Amino acid sequence: MAVPVQPKEKLKVKVFSPYETFFEGSAVSLSAANKTGPFDILYSHSNFFSTLTPGQIKVDTGFEVVRIELSNGIIRVTNNDVVVFANV
Repeated sequence: MAVPVQPKEKLKVKVFSPYETFFEGSAVSLSAANKTGPFDILYSHSNFFSTLTPGQIKVDTGFEVVRIELSNGIIRVTNNDVVVFANV
């Protein structure tokens, strides 16, 4: 059985709405979509700010993929710190 490889570089991710926290912790990547299409956030990504289109966010922790449905949102990436304001 294969064992997941844990990179030393991880993102700090928080995905929350005004009433609920969907995910908070470390991740190797986050996938989402905006009006120009799907994108991935990886370690050392440039600082980034965008609105999100309805759909699913995927947070890959290295052990599991957490899927979160949202109707809209805003994402901010700063120095490997990813914050998603969902359903606002």
